[in-house]
Amino acid sequence: MRKISLLLALFFCFHANAQYQNDVGSADAIVKTLYEVISGPSSKARDWDRFRFLFGKDARMMTAVPHKDSGTIIRTIKPEQYIQRNGTRLQEIGFTEKELHRITETHGAVTHMFSTYQSDLTVNGIAQQIRGINSIQLFNDGKRFYIVSVFWDGDSKKQIDKKYLGQ
Repeated sequence: MRKISLLLALFFCFHANAQYQNDVGSADAIVKTLYEVISGPSSKARDWDRFRFLFGKDARMMTAVPHKDSGTIIRTIKPEQYIQRNGTRLQEIGFTEKELHRITETHGAVTHMFSTYQSDLTVNGIAQQIRGINSIQLFNDGKRFYIVSVFWDGDSKKQIDKKYLGQ
């Protein structure tokens, strides 16, 4: 029985790897997939296994948020915590995020992107649109890309410099 369980686990692990392999074959593909997997109408469940597959083992997600006592602080979570905190909420509010512009720099196995985004969501029946920038760091091991970190400024009131909008 134990051998059968192990074989099934290996099969499902391999199947997930093969299923999502095109999502991590290039820097463009992994960022496109990141936006796709968190986006959708309120009726659409997100594919969190696909989301997990994008990230490296020790990946982090960080946001700089306004704080009443100290200006701005950084909140850091792991991708799994992001799913736990936002999984249901993203579906409830009909959250959709798309990339508007990107600046990419690569050296060896490291790629950094400033990815300007627009988020559309509905909160308490009111449609909202937010723009911001994701700072995304990728690692390429020669076989695939991994997201190492995603860092964004959670203050949607800040003006975005024209260079990050492709203007």
